[in-house]
Amino acid sequence: MNPEEQSILIVDDVPKNIQLLGSILKQEKYELEFATSGKEALEWLASKRFELVLLDIMMPEMDGFDICRKIKENPTTREIAVIFLTAKADSESIIKGFETGAVDYITKPFNTKELKMRVRTHLTIQHQRKQIEQKNAYEKKIFSVIGHDLRSPVGNIRTYIDAFLMVTNELDKNTQVLLKDLYILADNAFSLLENLLNWAKSQSGNIICRPQSENIPRLIQIIIKLFKIQAENKNIRLKYEGPKELCAFVDRELISSVIRNLIANALKFTRRNGNVTVSASTKKVRGKYQVVLQVRDNGVGMSPESIEKLLTRNIHYTTYGTENEKGSGLGIQLCKEFITLNNGELWIESQEGKGSTFFVSLPSSEK
Repeated sequence: MNPEEQSILIVDDVPKNIQLLGSILKQEKYELEFATSGKEALEWLASKRFELVLLDIMMPEMDGFDICRKIKENPTTREIAVIFLTAKADSESIIKGFETGAVDYITKPFNTKELKMRVRTHLTIQHQRKQIEQKNAYEKKIFSVIGHDLRSPVGNIRTYIDAFLMVTNELDKNTQVLLKDLYILADNAFSLLENLLNWAKSQSGNIICRPQSENIPRLIQIIIKLFKIQAENKNIRLKYEGPKELCAFVDRELISSVIRNLIANALKFTRRNGNVTVSASTKKVRGKYQVVLQVRDNGVGMSPESIEKLLTRNIHYTTYGTENEKGSGLGIQLCKEFITLNNGELWIESQEGKGSTFFVSLPSSEK
């Protein structure tokens, strides 16, 4: 971190104070600019980038509190650190300073060592914040490239294989088996990629929930068709039970991801010739209707300890399926986050050796 690349604006209506501050900070080789009024300070801030503002509180026309508010209200300057310079060390003034957006204060007369240390500390924090922002921007760009350049071709591969499988009468048995295996591999890669991208969005807070009325049974039926080959490959009976019309107030994309993950999870932990049943119903909870989804399997089941690990944030918990299918360990965590965004709840009932049922409650569109 080069001090010469860090700009500080000193704002004080008393020239002697500016001269004193300038002489102290010039020893540190910072790039310094000066203003003797609020108007002049705002003009400087509009024309040049600063990392730090040293701001006197007691000034005519526009005091330090007003200047600080304007700095923090402006999107182009709000990230600049502001340290108040004040002879007023009373708690009321200090609290007011922090409320307007200041990060620190220095009392007059100045202690040279204290001044240097506080300035250096906040410039270091600013530098680290910018590094984090640059890193986040880089990661966001990387995930954007992954999403655009990988998601599309992997999805297309899956679509083409599915098209080949639709003309199975023209293919020999070995080719059919090979294509089914390729479809499952492509689908697993697509699901993993989708989960990683969704996880990245959730960690950066970029997921937006846009709820509207959605027919849940129709959504389930569409998703079940996507898993037809995986279910057939293990001879698992995958079906939907429940009404044809049942509307919940949810974000279609987020809840589709939840249903996909839960079905994929059930197929993964159900042995050959097993059953996976998806159902939907309504119930009234605390005077409000809820749509309750169930994804039930008769697979390997889980212990209470495993359920707790699966639902605990920041614990990466994954196990292999009944035929060594791999998972990312992100699916259920994403489900939980997406369901919460939709004002719903997720819970699990399971018994080792007998199977599991995943429950999802969502706000009903019915009043």
